[in-house]
Amino acid sequence: MMAGMRFPAIPPMLVDENVEVDEHGNVNWRMAWMKEIGHLQQITQEQEKAGVDPEWYRMMLFRVRGALMPPPMNPEAVMHGMPPHMQPPQNPADMQHQQQQQPPQQ
Repeated sequence: MMAGMRFPAIPPMLVDENVEVDEHGNVNWRMAWMKEIGHLQQITQEQEKAGVDPEWYRMMLFRVRGALMPPPMNPEAVMHGMPPHMQPPQNPADMQHQQQQQPPQQ
């Protein structure tokens, strides 16, 4: 991750009610992560004992990797933040409409 980049807020439904907290009431995220990894290992062992199809491993791998990927960028938000000389060319009809709305430059 890039320096200074913040993590998105965690929806309350994704946080286990039994998470460990310190004396100040802050969640111990390291322990929560370790507990989750252990849970995934336990589920994997149960699936192995049940003779799971190799497709299950593929599906789980893609789910975990997909969850760790950064969210897709919104092209609309990116375009509004770009300097005019870096924005893609516009439709000529749109450009003509914008020029008609702008006051003449002196």
